[in-house]
Amino acid sequence: MKVEGFCTVVEEAIAIGTRDLERLILARELMHRVTKECGANSKLPELVELFLSRPLVTVPLGAKLLKVTPKAVDLMLAQLIGARPSELTGRSRYRASGIV
Repeated sequence: MKVEGFCTVVEEAIAIGTRDLERLILARELMHRVTKECGANSKLPELVELFLSRPLVTVPLGAKLLKVTPKAVDLMLAQLIGARPSELTGRSRYRASGIV
């Protein structure tokens, strides 16, 4: 009985993990379509990888890690158009974005 319950929990965890993985793969593919059009010196592909590696990215954090200005991060986010990560805070100041 205990083993059966444990197996049920493990199956549910696997299903949740699989859904999350599929969601991240889809987001990566959408964002990589946009980055194919950017120049060789663009930091946009690095920004995409930053979103895939962290659950939450703020503009100042992106600017610090990519060694660009916060305005450059805002402009790169605008380039992502339909593949843009979701804004998570609901605020106009101190915004944070991520893939949900």
